[in-house]
Amino acid sequence: AASDVYKRQEKWEGEYRLKNIYGDFSWFRIQGRKFKDQSGTPSKIIGMIADIDREKKSTINLMQKANYDALTQLFNRASFLRSLDEEMRQSESRRSLDALMFIDLDDFKHFNDEYGHKCGDDVLKFVAESIKELTSDRGFGGRLGGDEFIVFMTNTELASAVEAKGAEILDILAKSETTPHFTVSIGAAAYPAAGNDYESLYLAADNAMYA
Repeated sequence: AASDVYKRQEKWEGEYRLKNIYGDFSWFRIQGRKFKDQSGTPSKIIGMIADIDREKKSTINLMQKANYDALTQLFNRASFLRSLDEEMRQSESRRSLDALMFIDLDDFKHFNDEYGHKCGDDVLKFVAESIKELTSDRGFGGRLGGDEFIVFMTNTELASAVEAKGAEILDILAKSETTPHFTVSIGAAAYPAAGNDYESLYLAADNAMYA
């Protein structure tokens, strides 16, 4: 970094995550400034390193709370809709099938009432982890609230692949070792065939789930 300042820049600043003397990673702000002699030749660089770890982690934590559901660490509704809007804009230049999937836990209120909210929270987290696993290669998931989850699949070549992904989610949950057992229902809607905005896609996926 210092050599880069020396060759091209008058001053330079950046934030970096570095390993400290205790083996932990901390955030630092590093600044450098080039000084020249009377002939205009670079003669020295003076720099400063500041520990900004507490400030940076506080900012990251606030961003996490703003963008992710606290229980499941999936996108919350607002961040899911922002990501969905961006994906829809990008899909105009892609020649592939995208799809919105709506996932609802069956009779979850009765499940909570019978087995308790702690057990219910464990189930929600298990469903969220399954969604993360199955969308790691293409797409992303979110929690709309309560027992409602939503997934947007991207770069899918065939409609049958969307059905296969939904079946895969059902299969993982059906084979889970969670006790007591629970079930979910899934509906999917293709984009843009079923609609070109969130509201129409959501309605189509919701109707497909009940059908």
